[in-house]
Order: sequence, then C-alpha cells, then structure tokens
Amino acid sequence: MKYPYLSLFTFGKALKRIAIVPVLLFSAWSFAGSFEDTFFDPVDNQLDLSNWLLEQKGVLPVPIVITEPAVGYGGGLAGVYFHGGMGGGRKHAPPSVSAIAAAKTENGTWFLGGGHQGIWYDDTVRYTGGIGTGLVKMQYYGLSFLKNGIAFETEANFLMQEIQFRLWDSSFFAGISYLLLDTENTFKAAPPELGLPGIQFDDRSAAVSLLLNYDNRNNMFTPSTGIAAEIEVMDYSETWGGDENYNKYKASILSYTTINPKLVLGLRADVEAMSGDAPFYAYPFIDMRGIKAMQYQGDQVVLGEIELRWEFANRWWLVGFGGAGRAYSDTKSGADDSDMIYSKGLGLRYLIANKLGLQMGLDIAVGPDDTAFYIQFGSSWSLK
Repeated sequence: MKYPYLSLFTFGKALKRIAIVPVLLFSAWSFAGSFEDTFFDPVDNQLDLSNWLLEQKGVLPVPIVITEPAVGYGGGLAGVYFHGGMGGGRKHAPPSVSAIAAAKTENGTWFLGGGHQGIWYDDTVRYTGGIGTGLVKMQYYGLSFLKNGIAFETEANFLMQEIQFRLWDSSFFAGISYLLLDTENTFKAAPPELGLPGIQFDDRSAAVSLLLNYDNRNNMFTPSTGIAAEIEVMDYSETWGGDENYNKYKASILSYTTINPKLVLGLRADVEAMSGDAPFYAYPFIDMRGIKAMQYQGDQVVLGEIELRWEFANRWWLVGFGGAGRAYSDTKSGADDSDMIYSKGLGLRYLIANKLGLQMGLDIAVGPDDTAFYIQFGSSWSLK
C-alpha cells in the first residue's frame, strides 16, 4: 500500500492501513504447545495468521515498511490491537482496530500518531479517528510540473474525526468528518510562478466534509467481489478553524469481480476537483503506483486503473496492473494541464490470513520517471 507513511495530509488513510498489517513473530516459546495451531491453517496446513490476529490478547508489534519514491525508503513500528474479532455478527463486517505508530525514512521524513477504527452496533456505525505529528520532506513540482521540483519541508500536526451511519439495512453509509491540519512550511526556493507565500510560511487547514459511501465488498482487506464507492464534499473554511476558504470534491469507485475461482478483476476510477484559494499541499494529484506523490497536481485530477490477480498455486497470486491519469488546471491560473500519465507493473501475493481474506506481497511499478517497488498488505487501493 502506497501511503501508510507518506505525509500527515493522508494520515487518516494511514491509520486504516497500519491497523491491518500483520507480522509473523516466530517466538515458539511464547506459544508452547500451540505453535502449529496458531500459525498454520488446519485445512491446507499452510502458513496462516488468522488465528494469531483474531484470537491473541494484547497489543501486536507491527513493522512498517516504507517504499514511497517521494520520501525514500524507511520503516517504523506500530502497536495494533484488534477489538473482539470481526466486528459483530453481520457478514463481512470488518474488525474494530486501534493503533499507534512511528516511522522514519532515509530523507528525514517522520511521523508519530495513533487512531481507532470502530465498527459499532453490528456494523451500523463506523468511526475513524486519529491524531498525529510529523515532518514531511518532498519535492514540490507546482501546477506547471517542474522537471526537478523544489525541495520543501513541512512540520505538521493533525486531528481527524469521521463517523458514518448505515442507511437502513442497505450497503449505503452517510457520514460527516472533521479535519484540522496545522503546518509550518519551508521551501528551498519560492519562484513567483509557483504562487507560494514565501520561503517560510505557516498555514492551517480545517474542513467539515459530508460523505455518501457504498460498500458491499466481501472483505475490506483484499476483496474479490463487490463494489466500494464514495462521494465526498469538503468545505475548508475559516469557520472551522482554517486560514483559507476553498472546497474540494471527490468521487471514487472500486470494483472487484471474480471471473473464475482463480482469476479476479479489479477496476478503479477517481475524480477529484477543487475551487477557491487553497494551499499548495491541498491540490489533487495523480495517485498511482510508480508515480511520485504530488508530482502531477491540478485543480482537477482524473485517473483509472485495472488490476488482474491470478492464483497460480495454492494461496499464491500473480498480479498485473496498469493505469492512466491526467491533471487539469484552471485556465485563469495560467498553469498547464499534464500529459496523460501512465504506469504499469507486476506483483506477487500470498494469502496470509484466510479468515480475514488478507493477502500480502510485493509490487514493482514503472511510471514515466521512476521504477518503484511497494510492500503491499491487503488491497493496493482504498477510497481514502
């Protein structure tokens, strides 16, 4: 998964992803007499962490592996706690999970934070909340897509709260969220054409968002059937505690189809747009494997991806994927539209937790400028 570490701007997404990452600790003395029952599936006698994740007591230590090209390689550690198994009696209900995490990359980017995903009242209420702090070091390419970018650092603190309610007994959820992001930004240079306030400046963003969500996937980790879709309207305003007034709009859909028991087709489409005077980090960007985060930003971004998973041996899956996206800019700003940006790649997965439907593995992606690899836990895509 691409962003469990990238920046504080997407840490709400990070919390969900960190919370489902499994790790195998071969400590036989801790499981005397039950090692085989704990770490192997009695059905096929293959390595499986389902029982360990769902039946253990206490906090799990979970390593974080960072492979994002925008911030470099790195790692960290999370403490994860599963609350009461799989989230109630409703079929396909995800578990409630709490996590605290810290990580650092080779370029000096780091974060520290924690959060909770709550699945309440037989999965009729879903809550996600998080708080964190950190430092992000990246390149800013602007809306004109500078070739090498301008180095910047952002110190950030954030708070995120979200709650969604199931509509009647359907697969639809409606909800509301609040985000507060306080930043101190330092740029190596601030050319006038980038439209930055200066070399150093502070900025605070605060938003209240309304969400409509549909989710009938057979599991939230590595789905093989079903659809997840979300429409979100975000109001960033001084009213909520921010420095600017602007709006963002996003529509996303993920679709999974089992063509046959050994072949799964995944489709993804995202459309994101904004209006108003927003800070540099708030502009939508093309978010796909093989492409640096924030490299292609615009007032609007459209992208699509396809992924095909094939089970070539028991529990082992080969993955092929590809996608295209484009960033568009308002003509009033004088910025350019990007070319159509493509990425493609191959991956390998292992079904590490059968009861959770959770696969893990490695992807190698080729973009227009970089070849990158990603450690994947669960699906490569999420709505956040």
